[in-house]
Amino acid sequence: MKKFVAIMMLIGILSVCLHNQVVAQDVVTKKVSELPENAREMLSKYFPYAKISYIKVDKDLFLTTSYDVKLSDGTEIDFNSKGDWLEIDCQKEVVPAALIPESIRKYMEENFKGQRITEIERNRKGYQITLANDLEIKFDPFGTFIKLDL
Repeated sequence: MKKFVAIMMLIGILSVCLHNQVVAQDVVTKKVSELPENAREMLSKYFPYAKISYIKVDKDLFLTTSYDVKLSDGTEIDFNSKGDWLEIDCQKEVVPAALIPESIRKYMEENFKGQRITEIERNRKGYQITLANDLEIKFDPFGTFIKLDL
């Protein structure tokens, strides 16, 4: 029983130490140079007039890095460690059309003509877009419609 308690205490101490080390590695900056090249190129191409409000560099327990960028116009963009965007939230503005896969743009034109896409998220399961009226639409990784969330 004493060994069990000692092992549990050791695990607890190690987890607190690791957590504190990981939290200490998070950085908030305005330096665009902190972003991977892909992220810098994407920002300059699709958001050339918005200034960086801040960049939060998150390093997690498994040594992966992610970047949360907030622009002066309120847009929030999350990037992975390679600089590929994962989520773009333009608040009430429109997500740049070139960032939306062609098949999703066609689907939207046919079924939701005139609706503005204000947010797009992508992951290994596919895409989720949010319209200005808060309607959410999910697509598979190839841009094929899956379902509508009201």
